[in-house]
Amino acid sequence: MSDPLSSSLDTLNRAFAQLQNWKLHRLESLAAGVPPDLATIRRDDCCELGRWLHSEGAQIHGSKPEFQELLSKHASFHQVAAVAVGKVMVLPPDEAITMLNGCSVSGTAASNAAMAVLALKKRLADTNDTAA
Repeated sequence: MSDPLSSSLDTLNRAFAQLQNWKLHRLESLAAGVPPDLATIRRDDCCELGRWLHSEGAQIHGSKPEFQELLSKHASFHQVAAVAVGKVMVLPPDEAITMLNGCSVSGTAASNAAMAVLALKKRLADTNDTAA
């Protein structure tokens, strides 16, 4: 079993990659004809990062301002992503893919959340360095 810091950093590394690639995964789903579940997309506690933020992450890092910022940015990302996906759902698949590709608001929200992930990772690394 890994220590809490290593586990936190592993989760944050995966979350960063997922935020960077969320549009690609959504586009692949649209191209495959898999309908999105907007209720799940809108919730910030259904993805791996969200489950961690609302459980283990909150218990271990909840008092850190970087954690609170990530919690907020992540929730905002899910709201914006749900709106963007909801708008493209009614379009024919080719148009939906084009529109989602060009959606800068959801891309900005994902980038903001990804930057908050990096800020928390830096805080955890800095804290670990000073503890050593």
